[in-house]
Amino acid sequence: MKRIMSTKDLEKKQRNNRIIIGIILVGLMVISTAGYSLMSNKETTSDSKVNEKGYDFYREGDIWRTTIDGVTLRFSYLPSELDNVSVEGSYDLGSYYQKPLYLAGSNEAYMEVLNVLGSYVLRYQEACINETNCEGNLPMKSCENNLIVFSSGSETKVYNNQSCVYIQGDLTKGSDAFLYKLLRIE
Repeated sequence: MKRIMSTKDLEKKQRNNRIIIGIILVGLMVISTAGYSLMSNKETTSDSKVNEKGYDFYREGDIWRTTIDGVTLRFSYLPSELDNVSVEGSYDLGSYYQKPLYLAGSNEAYMEVLNVLGSYVLRYQEACINETNCEGNLPMKSCENNLIVFSSGSETKVYNNQSCVYIQGDLTKGSDAFLYKLLRIE
């Protein structure tokens, strides 16, 4: 038979249960916070730091981060991973500083370029270089403008013609190779 409890005893039991549940929840929060703190410190250990070309690169998930002149920049590849990418021509960051940047072709690599150049350019916009591959109301631009043209190809390479930069093949690798050359990380 079940014992009959007074209202006072029932309230005391419920209060004790709430205290126990509260202690358990606070303990879980403290343990999870400590675990998160320990796991996030693991990412910044020397195992995820690489020094290349005189710069320290830190691994953040799938991205490599470095700081140049006080600006934090992110890349998908280290400079040493791009040795097989052909980069022809000379490039100067000053030619992009506070000027509009136009991007034509595949937009999958736009973010790779904009992660670095976005803070330097006046503005950026998608554009077309010829009418055959132009979609929507994009403006037509020529190599007289700061134009980066992304296109497919079997070989990953970067070359320039006037103010046009052509990135072909693996667009992410080509974009990083171009950016390293532009920033003089060679």
